[in-house]
Amino acid sequence: MLKKILKWTGITIGSLLVIILVFYAVAYFNTESRINKVYTVKLDKLVIPTDSASYNEGKHIAENRGCLGCHGQNLAGGIVFFDETSPLGILATANLTSGKGGINYTDEDWVRALRHGLGKDNKSVWFMPSNEVCNISNHDMAALICFLKQQPPVDKIVPAKSIKPLTRVLVLLDKFQLFPAEIIDHNAVYKDNVTPAVTAAYGEYLTTSCQGCHGTQMKGNPPHGDNEPPIPNISSTGVVGKWTDTDFLTALHTGKTPEGKQLSDYMPWKALTYTDDELKAIYLYLHG
Repeated sequence: MLKKILKWTGITIGSLLVIILVFYAVAYFNTESRINKVYTVKLDKLVIPTDSASYNEGKHIAENRGCLGCHGQNLAGGIVFFDETSPLGILATANLTSGKGGINYTDEDWVRALRHGLGKDNKSVWFMPSNEVCNISNHDMAALICFLKQQPPVDKIVPAKSIKPLTRVLVLLDKFQLFPAEIIDHNAVYKDNVTPAVTAAYGEYLTTSCQGCHGTQMKGNPPHGDNEPPIPNISSTGVVGKWTDTDFLTALHTGKTPEGKQLSDYMPWKALTYTDDELKAIYLYLHG
């Protein structure tokens, strides 16, 4: 009897191991094919300005679209999301300058990365939220690239990216969005200009970069990390829905909510440079 139990226990364990190995093999080859997929795209021919007004406009866009939040005030990157101790792998933001360890992009390279989420090799970049910035107008995109190109070179070597088995499994199960090129419409046609206005439509245009944290419907999300707070619902159905536009502007300018609470440091309100009219437009969109 004991021999039979041991026999079937061994068969069961062996079968489970085979299933696990097959499942991981599927995850491995699936992610490898997606990592190495080469995209064929038609790049917009943008004329990148060099004047100071365009530079300042591009800086304003970079501040509010999260470029400086991820790549640092000098855009030298190196901000680590996952290090060698992480079960997910190694992932740090790129050095966007022309210094040692930087990316040395041409105008076309910038368009390829920001519009399509692709690197110089036409393969998807990793984890960069190009899908949240690709929709900006040609005018705004050109101004943003103007700002990015003119940053002083900084010598900074960023750790090489890599992923571990857990990440491969999460990517396979669509629980981790690693490849932005997969969710971008590469045939989309973008407007030459989007006119600023205190409207919900303009507010929606400004908040696509908020979706990565708050969700496409702005309903919030679970915490990003073990020690982080839940990401709040900032739509009309959340607490923000009860605020006036003055409350909203005060909270984004001072970090103090109408309830007397302090905005979390995980909400990068200090880095945002929205004008009052831009915040009013965002408020209208969130309340819609």
